[in-house]
Amino acid sequence: MITPIELQSKTFKTGLGYEKRDVENFLNSLLSDYEIMYKENMELKDKINTLNNGLNYYKSIEKTLQKALVLAEKAAEDTKEASIKEARAIEEDAKGKAQVILADAQYELQKLHDKTLQLLRQYDLYKAQFKHLAAAQVELLDGDSFQIQMANLDTFILNPSNESDSAFSEAAAANSEEVVDDEDFEFYDLNEKEQEL
Repeated sequence: MITPIELQSKTFKTGLGYEKRDVENFLNSLLSDYEIMYKENMELKDKINTLNNGLNYYKSIEKTLQKALVLAEKAAEDTKEASIKEARAIEEDAKGKAQVILADAQYELQKLHDKTLQLLRQYDLYKAQFKHLAAAQVELLDGDSFQIQMANLDTFILNPSNESDSAFSEAAAANSEEVVDDEDFEFYDLNEKEQEL
């Protein structure tokens, strides 16, 4: 593009043709307008360069933001998947622990049930033994050994001392024959019964 200085310094050959003054007046007018247009053109080019630089800057920011958005979306998706996996793992772990606790509780319940049955059997055994013992005691009390007979008392009172001693010995011997022997009772070994249960 021709600059105003080049236009101003332009010279023409003299000779036949246009009148020199008219050409110079036209060139001066053209020079003034061209100088204004040239300056505006340069300013516009500077503005265009500035705007292009700004546009490139904002385009780079846009690309950076797009990359950041893509990374953020990927990170959010990864976090979501990791959270889902962790939640499933926690759920499975909780289910496993719950099953263990339930199994332990059922085991303890079974143990208590078995212990209760054992105690009930032991109670029934004790009760039967005490019934047997009480019946034996009642039978012993109802026997002749614990019966006080008036005839025996009269013997002790009426006979002299030496005769009373012999009568007492005879009565004691008779009573001893009626005493129930321990071999008549069957005693249970409770410890042995518990081990069998």
